[in-house]
Amino acid sequence: MKYFSKKNILSRRHLLKTVMGGSVLAVSGSLLTACSNSGPTYYTLSSVPGRSYSANPSIIEVRTPSLAGFFDKDRIVSEISNNKLTISSSDAWADNITNMIGRVMMLDLAQRLPNARVFLQNQATQTTPQAYVEMDISRFNQDASGKAVVTADLVIRSDGDKPARFNRLLTLEKVPADSSTQALVVALSQILGEIADTAAANLMNISLR
Repeated sequence: MKYFSKKNILSRRHLLKTVMGGSVLAVSGSLLTACSNSGPTYYTLSSVPGRSYSANPSIIEVRTPSLAGFFDKDRIVSEISNNKLTISSSDAWADNITNMIGRVMMLDLAQRLPNARVFLQNQATQTTPQAYVEMDISRFNQDASGKAVVTADLVIRSDGDKPARFNRLLTLEKVPADSSTQALVVALSQILGEIADTAAANLMNISLR
């Protein structure tokens, strides 16, 4: 039978505490590292190709769109259903959402109207636009059924202060490829492309009057 001295027992206890303490510190350090590395995934809208029109005003200004306040957030509004707004805890816009929508509309129109000069409101220019494109967006989200939905009042003016030459409230839907945030953002980008199709076609008609 082995006998352990009091000194040996205390030494073993000290060793055990040291090892256990080190383990706790190691686990805590791992958790802190994981927390410090966690953060949102950023998404950006993108332009979508469409039909090209040759007859159009030569200078077009895309005005900064107005957006319902509950969509104008850093985090992505993933769904609205039953009077409940669901905001993603892990997915965010890479830039201010109204800036992105305006930029995408500008790029979409520039592709569809290759003979035009299309620029964003407040961009430095010494020319006076022949047409202005405005959007008032009241829906920019996913509904309870999973569809991407955009409702926008699209306005085209031939002069910034004159009555609209074209004014139509559009509600467009698209089913995302899957349930991911990326698929939702792609679907929203495609809907903006469809709105640009409508704007380009009517800008061509305005130029023929």
